[in-house]
This record gives sequence, C-alpha cells and structure tokens, in this order.
Amino acid sequence: MTTTAAPVGSPEARGPGLRERFAQNVTLVLAARWALVLVATGVAFWNTLVAVATEMRVQTIITYLPAVLVLVLIAATGISWRRGLERPIHDRQSDVIVGVVLLLISVTVKVLTLRYEDAYLVSHVDLLALWIFVLGCCCLVFGLRPVARYRWAWFLLLMIFPVPYRLEVLLMRGGPVAAGIVMVAFGAAAVGVASARTVRRGLVGAAIAGIGGTVGLVALQVLWSDARLWVYQTVPAVVAALAACAVLYVDRRRQSHMSWTPLGREKYPPAVSRVGRPGLVIAAAAAIMALIPIPDYGNYSNQRIDGLDTRPPMVVPSGWVAGEYRQYEWVSRLYGRGAVMGGQDLYQSRGSYEFDKFARPRKVVVNSIESSRPVTFEVYPIIFVYDLVGDRFSELEEVELPHGVTGFLQTVVDDANYLTYNRIGWEWSNGETTARVTITSVDNHEADAPFPSPEPTVARNMNTFLTVLFRGNSVISDLEPQFKDRDLLVDCATDLINAQVDAIGDR
Repeated sequence: MTTTAAPVGSPEARGPGLRERFAQNVTLVLAARWALVLVATGVAFWNTLVAVATEMRVQTIITYLPAVLVLVLIAATGISWRRGLERPIHDRQSDVIVGVVLLLISVTVKVLTLRYEDAYLVSHVDLLALWIFVLGCCCLVFGLRPVARYRWAWFLLLMIFPVPYRLEVLLMRGGPVAAGIVMVAFGAAAVGVASARTVRRGLVGAAIAGIGGTVGLVALQVLWSDARLWVYQTVPAVVAALAACAVLYVDRRRQSHMSWTPLGREKYPPAVSRVGRPGLVIAAAAAIMALIPIPDYGNYSNQRIDGLDTRPPMVVPSGWVAGEYRQYEWVSRLYGRGAVMGGQDLYQSRGSYEFDKFARPRKVVVNSIESSRPVTFEVYPIIFVYDLVGDRFSELEEVELPHGVTGFLQTVVDDANYLTYNRIGWEWSNGETTARVTITSVDNHEADAPFPSPEPTVARNMNTFLTVLFRGNSVISDLEPQFKDRDLLVDCATDLINAQVDAIGDR
C-alpha cells in the first residue's frame, strides 16, 4: 500500500510576499522614495522653512516661492511624459559618490549662512543649500542618470535661491508688476521645458505662456491694482502656464492619435532597485543639518509708543536747527506700499568745544523710514539703503535711550575718501506702523562735508555679498572702531525721542 503525502507548496508557489508586492508597485515605490526625500529635507531645513513661512505671512517678496514650485513641477511633468526607453546602464557607485559629495556641500553651504547675519533674509543662502541637499538625495535614491534627465527642471528649481529674483525685480524698479513680469518670464521658460519635444514646439509653448501671462498681468493691474503681491507673482504666471500646457497637450494627442491618459504608457520602474544604506546616509545627513542654526531674525528692538507719529519728517527738538529736508519715495520698492523715507539736516543751535576744536555747530543727518511691515527692515538692512559698497563696518554697540528705546551705535569707515562716519539707529512703532531712524555724523566738520546719500544699491551690494562669501566678514569689518561722536549722537537721539513723545500730547 502506497501513501501519497499532500504536496508542500514551495516558496515560489505561494506567490510574492508583501515586500515583493510593494517592490512591484511602481507608484508606491516612487511615492515612498519621494516621501523619504521630502521628509529628510523638512527635518534638515526645518528652521529655514520656518523663516520662509514667517516672511510669507507678512507678505515680503519671498511669496514667489510657491509659484516657482508649481512651475517647476509643470516642467518636470512635461519631461516625464515625453520620456522614451533608454539603455539600462547604471553605475551605482557613481550615484553614491556624487550624492554624498552633494550632501557634504549642502552642509557646508548651510554653515556659510552664518556669515550673513546682517543680510540673512535678503540672501537666504540656506535655500541654495536646500536645493543642493534635494539634488544629492535624488542622486542617491533615483540614480545619477535619471536626475540628469531632468537637468532643465533642476536648473529652473534654482529659482528658489532668491538673490537673482530680487535683483531682477529691483532692477526693474520693483513693485508688484515687476515681480509679476519676472514670474511670467519664468513661467514661459517652464512651459518651454515642459513642451520641448522639439525646439520649435518648446518655443511655441513658451510664447503662449508668455503672451497669456502678460495679458493676465495687464488685466490684473487694470481690474485689481491693489491686489496682494503674491497674486501678481502667482496667478498670471501659473494660470498662463497651465493653459499653455493644456493647449499643447490636446494638440499633441489629436495629432498622434495617442491615448488620452497623461503618460500614454506604463510607468517605468526606478533605475535604482534598493536604497537601504543610501537611505541611512540621507537620514544621518538630515539629522546633522537639523542641528545647524540659521542667523537670528525677527529680534529687532521695536519699542511701541501709542500715539507716536512715525511719518517723517520728525519734530525738530530745541537746541537744534532744521536744515534741508528730502523725501525718497523709492523705498516703497523695498519696504512695501506706503513706505516713505525722509532725510533731515540738523545743526546744533550753538557750537561746543566738546564736539569741534573751533566750536563750530555740528551737522548731523537724520533719516527715518516708515513702513507697516517691520520685518522688511531685516529683509533689506541699512546697507541696502545707502551706497556703502567697499566700506567697513564695526559691530553694533547697544545704547539705552529714553522711553525704553534701545539704540545701536556703529562706525562706517570709507577708505576711498578717508572718512569715518558714526551713526546711531533705533526702531519704534505706534502699533500700526514702524519707523527706523538713523542719525549720522562725519569726522569732517567742514560745511561741505559729504554724508552717505540714500540710493538703492542692492545690485552693487551683491558684489560685497560675493566678497564676503569667499573671503569672510573681516574684509568689511572695522575691528578698531572709534566712536568720536558718541556723545553728540546720543544727545541728538535723546532730544529727538523726547521731542516726538512730547508731541503726542500736542496733537
């Protein structure tokens, strides 16, 4: 008698396990890897993202970033939809080497952010570090060749580094319309990349997006001229880009008689089969970068005095004689709509041997900027208001002034003209608007002595920015400051503050 045992199923006969089924689902694999990249980026740059969110909340020019991300996504989607088969040649060792090197560079660049404490919000070097970090992560989890396939989308993503955008907008005299024009041009470039199945088709797509965005921008200016800055930056560019892509998509599908599904093909699996150890490298790099601080921001001393009139010109105190007054409307390009700057020449009513060896009445220049958005004073610090390119600055020295106001004393050395300026500044508000006041003196006591003249110098200051990047802060630092006019400036600041506060009861 023969007994036949029931066959025991082999592992292969049982079908794929959970891990195998997950690996076979291309959508889940891609989603998991992008989740790893995005979560690691959020951890590594949590403080940067908080700073950006703070700026966006108060509506600075950084509100262009969401539109950039949408337009880059459009460009990357277009590249994906026209991707064809390629040879399965991948060098995993090269992927890892390039990815790790990029992560190390990202760490270095984020550390360099600490060099730009006075111009952190205007430069945001940490956003450049973020771009490098994401690029390195993608090399590790997707491979070098797939990342290179999207090179034009990566190039467009560099727009998150705000320095070029700020320069372009300010060189066009600033304002919402200028900000919108730059974004419309960027949107046209993104559509050109998305639709560039051929050069001609890419140019057609860019032209449609550019013309549509321009028309939308004109309509917005005519119908809703007081719209928020982010509306000018986002709506014309993004709507025109989506419309252009829709037109070209329909045209392509009708001509080629292809499937109307977006890809028109099956999804290709990622070139990199596993990301175990590289994933651990990404997690470690994110943890390290999360510990790297960014410069302090939003810690300005903003003393509130109810009823204070922050609008220049300031009330001239007793003991001082008013000279010429000048108003600079262009500061609204930096500090928002309604911002205004006034410059006043003040002279001592009587000279003193304490401040001049001939007892001549000393002259100081008082500049006051009023804005409803005080954070913009940190986005564009004082060096962007004057032409001080090439000058050296001392560290700020804190000075206690009346009515709880904190002043900051500093020297500025002009080596080209052999002049040294002393200045004291402070910020105060009435709860609705904020003023930044700066009083400047010069060590040349002649009547025709030159004082720094307010003018927009953002473009020229980029040269100083690059110099500091490569040579350090020492090239623009006055390491041995001489506060010869300390008492003069403190006395003037005290008289001005008291005069403004006393004027509250007179109104």
